[in-house]
Amino acid sequence: MRAATWVVLSAVPRLNPSAGREWIPNYAQLISALNGLTLAGLLFAAGTVIIGGATWAIGANRAHTQGVTWGRFMVVGGFVGAVVIGAAVAIVNTGFRLGS
Repeated sequence: MRAATWVVLSAVPRLNPSAGREWIPNYAQLISALNGLTLAGLLFAAGTVIIGGATWAIGANRAHTQGVTWGRFMVVGGFVGAVVIGAAVAIVNTGFRLGS
């Protein structure tokens, strides 16, 4: 069983991920779509921070503790989301290097 697995795995050609333009169909469109999703995620995170800040301010002005809590969570969540989206490339590259 082990020898058969080795024979099958040795027959599979090695792929170079940095040469994605050559073996991924519609590579430019895929990269463009991913960049668009990244932009949408960052805009959504910025909107969450803005709306959360407004909710927090209005809740604090009206002594509405639930509004303050929701606003605070929205602001923190927006910042965390923006950091994760911004660091996604570094996270993926680090994981790829650890796995190879």
